[in-house]
Amino acid sequence: MSVPEKGLRLPERMRGELVMPFGKLLDEETMVERAKKCEDLVTVGDVVSLRMLENGITPRTMVYDLRTKREGMTGLPSALTGVKGKDVLVRNPAGRIMPEMVRAIESSFASKEITKLRVEGEEDLAALVCAAVAPDGTCVAYGLPGKGVVFVNVDDKVRQKARTLIGQMEESD
Repeated sequence: MSVPEKGLRLPERMRGELVMPFGKLLDEETMVERAKKCEDLVTVGDVVSLRMLENGITPRTMVYDLRTKREGMTGLPSALTGVKGKDVLVRNPAGRIMPEMVRAIESSFASKEITKLRVEGEEDLAALVCAAVAPDGTCVAYGLPGKGVVFVNVDDKVRQKARTLIGQMEESD
């Protein structure tokens, strides 16, 4: 997926479109049951990633920023130390999609190795990128703070919707 060198930014007019869940909104217990059935699972967000690990499920890709609700996240770092895989660090400001994050997510899908993708900044739009580039059948789970977890099974329809939303974003200055 091509992103301008300076990245894309989410315009104010689009914020409402992305507040609504992209997939099904689930509670934690249902999320864990669904995740157990996924061959290829991606988590976006610290709490979702931690809950999967605590329940014995290791996603192929975990995208996190070590923060939840703008506060430091303490449990995830220790849980991640027990996960073998590739550690990747990218910079991505809030409300933006930077080429570095897109490349890292695409690379995680091309690799057979588990990817622990730490975002310095904000991973708020990473689920959209995952939905836009993930292979068919990939499950993407991401948190909506205070609401639950959104669970998406990627297919052509989901991928196209994600790409359309990304295409409506504005080029960063």
